Amino acid sequence: MSEELQTITEKPLTRRYEALFRVARAIAAHQDPKDLFRALAGELHQVVDFDFMGLFLYDEASNRFENPVLELVQGSGLVIPPDFPPEETLTWWVYHNQKPVVIRSREEETRFGRLMEIYKKYGVQAACVLPLTTAHRRLGSLGFAEARPRDYPQDEVRFLSLVADQVAVSVDNALRQREQERGAEELNRQRAHFEKLFQLAPEAIVLRDIENRVLRVNREFTKLFGFTEEEAQRRNISELIVPEAQREESERLREALNRGERVNAELIRKRKDNSQITVSIVAAPVAVNGGTAEIYGIYRDITERKEAEEALRRSEAYLAEGQRLSHTGSWARSVSTGEIYFSQESYRIFGFEPSSKVTLQALLNRLHPEDRPALEATVQKAIQEASDFEIEYRIILDDGSIRNLRVLGHPVRTATGVPLEFVGTHVDVTEQVRSKKALEDAFAEITRLKDQLVEENVALRQELDEASMFEEIVGKSQALQKVLKELETVGPTDSTVLIYGETGTGKELIARAIHNLSERRKNAFVKVNCAAIPTGLLESELFGHEKGAFTGALAQRIGRFELAHHGTVFLDEIGEIPLELQPKLLRVLQEREFERLGSSRTMKTDARLIAATNQDLSTMVSEHRFRSDLFYRLNVFPIHVPPLRERPEDIPLLVRHFAELFSRRTRKSIETIPAETMSALIRYPWPGNVRELQNVIERAVILSANGVLRVPAEDLKVPEERVKGKARVVTGAQTATATVSREQIVQALKASGGQVGGAGGAAAQLGMKRTTLLAHMKRLGINAREVIEQGRAGD
Repeated sequence: MSEELQTITEKPLTRRYEALFRVARAIAAHQDPKDLFRALAGELHQVVDFDFMGLFLYDEASNRFENPVLELVQGSGLVIPPDFPPEETLTWWVYHNQKPVVIRSREEETRFGRLMEIYKKYGVQAACVLPLTTAHRRLGSLGFAEARPRDYPQDEVRFLSLVADQVAVSVDNALRQREQERGAEELNRQRAHFEKLFQLAPEAIVLRDIENRVLRVNREFTKLFGFTEEEAQRRNISELIVPEAQREESERLREALNRGERVNAELIRKRKDNSQITVSIVAAPVAVNGGTAEIYGIYRDITERKEAEEALRRSEAYLAEGQRLSHTGSWARSVSTGEIYFSQESYRIFGFEPSSKVTLQALLNRLHPEDRPALEATVQKAIQEASDFEIEYRIILDDGSIRNLRVLGHPVRTATGVPLEFVGTHVDVTEQVRSKKALEDAFAEITRLKDQLVEENVALRQELDEASMFEEIVGKSQALQKVLKELETVGPTDSTVLIYGETGTGKELIARAIHNLSERRKNAFVKVNCAAIPTGLLESELFGHEKGAFTGALAQRIGRFELAHHGTVFLDEIGEIPLELQPKLLRVLQEREFERLGSSRTMKTDARLIAATNQDLSTMVSEHRFRSDLFYRLNVFPIHVPPLRERPEDIPLLVRHFAELFSRRTRKSIETIPAETMSALIRYPWPGNVRELQNVIERAVILSANGVLRVPAEDLKVPEERVKGKARVVTGAQTATATVSREQIVQALKASGGQVGGAGGAAAQLGMKRTTLLAHMKRLGINAREVIEQGRAGD
């Protein structure tokens, strides 16, 4: 290298070192960054070309940077928008990579595209940005920029890096000094703030040393305990405010504090006047900057709170005991969160563990399945309308027992009326429900017994009235004696008896005699004429019905089988029972049980059944008009009652018996029965049997005079068609079945003027009961009024 060239090269280098020394002096002379940068710009511009230089500080924790100093030599400088992403700045890059960045021309730069747009806006073409870092920390960057493209030689970059290192030390010192000043200001501020808090704190505060001597107290301490700060200072805190009885406990707390523990307790303390108060104390040892630990204690008067808590505990105890005695629990449920509160009694009512958390699902699991829809609908409606509700439902406990609850709910609303929660009570009404049910059952039983008594009285009156036709079984014929032998045999048993016989032969009297020979004679003998009761009502008559079981069922009715419990049921005209009712009758005979109409409750009966018929049931079975199984169940002990024409030797006895009976009733004296009258009575075939004989004698007594029984001759004349119309006579286990034709009934009604019953009625003319004739009329569709009206129209 020539001497001239070496001189040229060394001269700038020398100037730069000189400038570096001046920079060092400037840094030492200027503490303010702005003054420092103004001095630096002047010194550096002599050896380095730039239009402006700037200091950029970066905070990695917040990912933010600031530009506290920007010194211009010429141009408009550079402003980075506050919302510009730090990651796209040169400062961010050099901070993280700790290497200088050289931008020779913004048009050629591809790494920092968005930043180059800002360079273009401010006319910046070239830049050199260097890390601003000390041995202890990274601060940001020191940047130099120009308005024209240029190259930054390596030696110039090294020179600027040395400048940046010195500037970094200066900036770091300045930042540390500023941080110290701020720390001191903050400490002073906190001390002042603490002093104000110490004096204005709403609690009593005591600062004492490790030996328990008081160092400071605040004004609230004076108010609470009565000691001024002068009176309290240097005094032992235990001697000052701790009662004698609490000294040992206080010493244990002091030892815990000396071990560095924190104390939080509720204690009894005394005031200057020796009155005692309850306080809460929070105390802890505090050592500042490694100094001797001091103890801060904060006292709060909780006397009123403790008294209120004690009163609350007493109230809660009274409430819990009241709830237990009344079986009433309280509850609350949040509408928004669904959280549920239960009192102790509610836990007991539902059978939950008191420590368990009550959930809606747990409640629903307890609910009786039949009551769940009603409860859900009631609660939903109450929430929608924000209204009170009351409902009763059942719960099932783990042991399977059922409890009845009455639940009341009341909404707690916001100012706008929206329900926040519901509060209410659970009342266990199981015992009340049981008592009510027992009372209702008792009333029902009383009503049943009352109705049964009424029915028995009615039945008894009916029996007495109807028994007047047969005061006793009268006769001495061999046929009748055979029947009486059978009565003596079957009477004392409980066997079912089926009595065969024509109308008027006295089948009911035989049935009553069987009942009187049995051990059931002290109980009811209940008679049902199956032909006289409409088919639709016969089931209700036999088995009873509940109120509302069908249209017109306005009250509960006791059935004849229930009425005859431990007694006897006599079903007359059993062949008239409809087929659809026969299985239920069979069930009574076999199982001794039935249900009332409209009820699912099975009733038991111990009634003996005696049935009677004037029809050939075996023929009805073969014609599928009577169930065979029922027939065989009825036909256990058949008895055939002979018609009167088969026992003529009994007629004189019956005539005298009825003559005496009706003479007493009509207050007439019948002393003589002419032989011709008796002979005519014996010769008459008596199609109506004993009943017809009774009616004839009653009418004769009414018409007779002078003590002589006179029987009108027309009463003993039987029309030919009437005799032929009577049914055939069967023997053995079958009966002599008497049928009557439509024409016979119409003729009898015309002859009686439409009168069915009574002495001159159609029933008496046909020798049958009024009820039997009515049953035949119903079967044949005969109306007495229409018969008479048609007869008048024919005339």
